[in-house]
Amino acid sequence: MRTRRLAPLLIILVIFTQIAPAYAVPQYRFTMNFTFENRGSEPVALNREDVAIPLFLQNQWQVVNITSASPPLGPEYSDEDGNRMVAPSIPLIVPPGAKYSYTVVYEMESRDKPKPQIDPSKAGSPSDIPPDIITDYTSSSNTFPANDPKIAEVTASLTGNEPSVLRKVIRLIKWLNANITYDNYEVPRFAEETFEERKGDCDDQSILLIAMLRSMDIPSYLEVGVVFNKGIENKDTVWDGHLRIDETAVGWHGWVMVYVPPWGWLPVDLTLIKTQDPLEAVRNAPEYGGNLVTSYKVVNQDYVGNGRASRQRIIDSTIYVSSVNSAAYLTEPSWPNSTVLVLAAALGGAAVAMFYIAKRRRGQ
Repeated sequence: MRTRRLAPLLIILVIFTQIAPAYAVPQYRFTMNFTFENRGSEPVALNREDVAIPLFLQNQWQVVNITSASPPLGPEYSDEDGNRMVAPSIPLIVPPGAKYSYTVVYEMESRDKPKPQIDPSKAGSPSDIPPDIITDYTSSSNTFPANDPKIAEVTASLTGNEPSVLRKVIRLIKWLNANITYDNYEVPRFAEETFEERKGDCDDQSILLIAMLRSMDIPSYLEVGVVFNKGIENKDTVWDGHLRIDETAVGWHGWVMVYVPPWGWLPVDLTLIKTQDPLEAVRNAPEYGGNLVTSYKVVNQDYVGNGRASRQRIIDSTIYVSSVNSAAYLTEPSWPNSTVLVLAAALGGAAVAMFYIAKRRRGQ
């Protein structure tokens, strides 16, 4: 079933790609507010996953803390891919005419990550990938169909003569850039749909690339996070009127992580930055910048199927949801000697935290 297509939203993004070593570390305040209203005459039951929020990844490059939550948050738990989640202490049964709201405020510090020196002459072959990483990150799934015959056939025809993992990745990026048109949808698309219809947004294209990579047993997975930029302004109503979105200075985005020996895990971004040289999509992915903060990763879970099931369940109910995301700069980063790249992209859209991130059934 095809989802109703959203009209593309033009957002002017200023991405800084050449950063001098000394600059102020970006710090942000990210606020998420959700309201659930039952406009029907019968009670409606919500799932924990309906109201859950991500706790974001923690590492040496980003530190994320929740500084306030109203009402208080419940106990932390993990989804099937190990992402840390937490749900607010609100009733999961919404009576007729009732309206429940909650607000969560994060403070984030995000540093630039060092870019590896990618030299194609030093690239490793698939045999250089550690076996345990192949085992953990190449399985076929509903979201990443590594055994789809049409996708695997095209992948093999494009990459069969390339000995290194890097060259195979570059070949696939070049094909995707030439054959897939950016288009925004209400929920993530299956890899087969993006492949057949040649359309998709950031995570749709990323999902297709991951399916292609996994068909060759090259480890890969999807990462999703937030992009901070003061030019982002997005207001929309989707899901047959059941979901209202308001985003200011922040948008959700998805990209690929692929294991490329000898450099290890590298980000590949197919939509936030465009270049005629596919090697540059590997060398200078915007995910190295401090204005992107990683929220969670998708390795095995049914990301696409769960999103579609959630959309249909909410549309079939009398629940109406308002999602308001906004960001403020706590420190103003200085970007000396930067190359400024202006892009038009549809960040955000239906990519709000409640449905785009927290829909993980975990077999329930």
